[in-house]
Amino acid sequence: MLALALKLALLYLLWWAFFSHAPSKQYIAADIARHLAGGQPPSPVSNPSKEPTP
Repeated sequence: MLALALKLALLYLLWWAFFSHAPSKQYIAADIARHLAGGQPPSPVSNPSKEPTP
C-alpha cells in the first residue's frame, strides 16, 4: 500500500512539474506566426472578451 501511495505521489509531481502549466493556445499560435513571419518580436495577444468597454 505504501508503494502504491509513493507511485501516485510521484506521478502527481511529474504531472505538476511538466504538464500543469501548459501555455495557452493563443500564445502557441502567436509564437508559430512569429516564426513564420521571420522571427519578429511577439506582439501581445489580446482577448476581446476581457477588454474593458468604454
